[in-house]
Amino acid sequence: MTDLKSGTISWEEVRALIAARVPQGVIKRLSPVPAAELSHLRTPLRKLRAELSRELSSGDMNRYSAAYDQLAALQFAGIHCAATAAQALEWLTTRPLLDITWPLPGGGSTNPDHHVLLMALLSPHRDQAFHRELAVRLAEWLPARGNHDRWLITHGLAIWSGAELPTTDGYLIGWVREGSSIRYPYHREIGEWFAKQGLREPVPHHDTLLSWLRAQPRLAEFVRRLFEVPDVGAEFTDPYAARFGPDNEWPKALTTLAREGVLDRAELIDLCLGKLLRGDRPGNLRGFLQLYAALALDSEEVLAWARDHVRLAANGTPTAAKAAQAALVPVDHRLSAEVFTELTAAVLARPEKTLATIQLSRAAAALRRDPTTADGLLPAVSVAFAHPAPAVQERALRLAAQHLSGVAPATAEAVRSAAVVLGPALRPEAHRLLAIQAPAEKEAAEPHAVAPPMGQAALPAAPAGPLDLAERLAAVMADQVPDPGEFEVVLAALVAEHHHDAAALHAALAPLTAGRDDEPITIWQAHRLEEALGCLLDALTGRSHLAAQHAPEILDWPAHLRSPGTIPVLRVLEVASQIGQAPVPLLLATPTAADGAVDPAVFTERLAAHRAAGALPWPADLAQSLLRLPPDALSAARSAAAELGCELPADTPPPTPDAFHTQLPGQLERAAPYGVLDTIPRIAPFVHAAGPAPEGITGLLHALPDPAEAGLFIGMAAPRPSVLAQLPWVAPWHPETVAAHGLPSLVSQANSSSHHVLNPWLPRLAEVPGQPAAAYHLALVYGLTAARAENRTVALDALLVLNARGRLRPEVLGEWIAGLWRLTAAKPNRFLPVLADAARSGAGRPVWEVLAALITVLAAEEPGVRGLADALALAAECAAADGIRTAMPALNALTASTAPRRVRTEAARLTRILAS
Repeated sequence: MTDLKSGTISWEEVRALIAARVPQGVIKRLSPVPAAELSHLRTPLRKLRAELSRELSSGDMNRYSAAYDQLAALQFAGIHCAATAAQALEWLTTRPLLDITWPLPGGGSTNPDHHVLLMALLSPHRDQAFHRELAVRLAEWLPARGNHDRWLITHGLAIWSGAELPTTDGYLIGWVREGSSIRYPYHREIGEWFAKQGLREPVPHHDTLLSWLRAQPRLAEFVRRLFEVPDVGAEFTDPYAARFGPDNEWPKALTTLAREGVLDRAELIDLCLGKLLRGDRPGNLRGFLQLYAALALDSEEVLAWARDHVRLAANGTPTAAKAAQAALVPVDHRLSAEVFTELTAAVLARPEKTLATIQLSRAAAALRRDPTTADGLLPAVSVAFAHPAPAVQERALRLAAQHLSGVAPATAEAVRSAAVVLGPALRPEAHRLLAIQAPAEKEAAEPHAVAPPMGQAALPAAPAGPLDLAERLAAVMADQVPDPGEFEVVLAALVAEHHHDAAALHAALAPLTAGRDDEPITIWQAHRLEEALGCLLDALTGRSHLAAQHAPEILDWPAHLRSPGTIPVLRVLEVASQIGQAPVPLLLATPTAADGAVDPAVFTERLAAHRAAGALPWPADLAQSLLRLPPDALSAARSAAAELGCELPADTPPPTPDAFHTQLPGQLERAAPYGVLDTIPRIAPFVHAAGPAPEGITGLLHALPDPAEAGLFIGMAAPRPSVLAQLPWVAPWHPETVAAHGLPSLVSQANSSSHHVLNPWLPRLAEVPGQPAAAYHLALVYGLTAARAENRTVALDALLVLNARGRLRPEVLGEWIAGLWRLTAAKPNRFLPVLADAARSGAGRPVWEVLAALITVLAAEEPGVRGLADALALAAECAAADGIRTAMPALNALTASTAPRRVRTEAARLTRILAS
């Protein structure tokens, strides 16, 4: 070893101090020595840093811990040896050295102390130029989302050296957070700490944000940057600030400073409106909306920034547009006709019903004040004819009709032309009120186009040789939600290719094993489809695996963790465990169509191939194939398999749910083993007299989810999306059973918007050959009322597929919607827009039948339920568009004087359409 000794400190001594783990030893030994005398240590310190980084990535916890415990001491050694600010910055910001804990002399560890790090940098051997340069470099390094400890060091260096720091995003975020901390009695600024240590003269103590801001030397400059830095607005919405009084709330403190003249109020208003116009994520924008509210613009200020308010009402987020409209309402009579007309057209083009209703009221007031403005204003009012809310359309129609006689012929014609976009339910009224000539009878009642029947989709093509198969296996393993058809084709090809040429398959698959752990996957990994396929990859390439052990362990899991969605996993594990010791020429269960079913004739041919090869079918493969055969072909298939000497699964069909459990809002949940849970109102299916579940994979279908097991319905034990995606093809002739197993995941998605993944099984179950009934329609309702819009779109696809195949039962769907609506589990603002989209997509008459069923139920049991008027309006749209003429006795109760006013109005309109 080269002797690196120089002066009184050798590398061996420093290395021993670092190995001792405790940074205080390094600080005590190196702090008195100038960095120039430690230059011989810089290269070995960098080498040691690289060595410890490799140990951290070794995967061995003992090696990781030994390396991690040395990092704090290493960092101090590097800082003391740094000759330049750039070298010091490297030791402060290198990834492994960020956010490390400091080992204690007696064992254990503690969080790092930025004061100690700062003092190491303020060594008397370093000059002010070094401190200023390091402060600037750190400010430029600070991440945009902030780094508290490094900001404090940066700020301390700036206070010490007088450096003028660049206003980077990271520095500004830290500055805002420092201001938010001033309110706490225990908080002391770095300048106060310097004074306490006797290093600087005493400085004033600030106990409120407002007082601290007044003392900031670059306040105006920093405040301008607040409107440019990402995520500052989120800091303004600190929910705890209000507890410490208005002087500690950023929006109110900034407003006070503007009122005192410390800040320019006009500039602050301009900056705030500019930020709201540019937009941002909701959490960040909320802080600037609070600042706008705190500024409380007076009438003259609103008029001075009227154009900005109009633009904000037109293009801002809903909350920002609401604030802009509220500011303009008291002064809209002082706006020029041109500006008010622009405002009206812009707001009425937005989808928000409340904004449109208020603006129509203001337009009506403007027309009453000055009827001569109608020529300019009525075309703006007619923009609301295309509004998604029928109530807004109707209000705009009546306002336009009221003033149409006083406008120029060209304006009247423009309003009449705009009326073509009114919903079908309002068009007859528009013809009467606006004196529009009614179209020919056959055009007036033209129904929606009917969606064409679904064609039979084909399975993906088989892989073209081992190399193509390897590529497609890798793609399936990487896919978070593998397509069932691709999965089945790849699995079948692996078995067939292994039987044909195992060596060629091994050679093609070998590159996929690069980077895989040498240790076999655990049971908690094996229950995931992608990991099970990895286990099969290990088996096909001669690597160790535990497939034979994992399959029975998964089958033996507790009931709340068992799901038929794991049947594909169990089949893959069966292939992995059997392909070497009991090979078969092909799989029996591979679907023959893209609906998961197996053709009986093909099944017979596959059995013959097994007989010719002298092979017995694998148990899970045989059980899965029987689940995919048509029920009327099962007897012959079982007999053929028995002749081959197969051990057949129990001849017990999967149970069909025959009853439904209703969990009322006030009903106590059975929460074990999940602890105390809030009540989740729901309807869930079960079987009255469930028999014992058979052995093997078929038994997973027989144990339906317990409808009173609360944890299932909040996602605690919900299957992964990759598992749910395979669920419809597990038992394609038994969609009711499959729907019962998949329902908990849909309840979770309707109950919370935190479930981000798409629910992949609902549209696929609509395509299976089995007949859907009550349980599937209940699942469909939960999909239609999912919290996230993308999941509602998936449910819309399922509804349209079901309708195109002639299997939708609208009356059942409507009754389930009514039942869940009454439980507050179905939200009308979610499912009604989806039903409207379905009607526009060619399912107008089925949607009408759904609405008729739910209106009939609610009219008898809960006519005052919120949202019923919107359902009636949508029903009127469908009836008018499809020319539906029928009697609906339930409407009598809804047109009675005891019904809510808007319900009466919409029910009366629907009655007129049905009788016309």
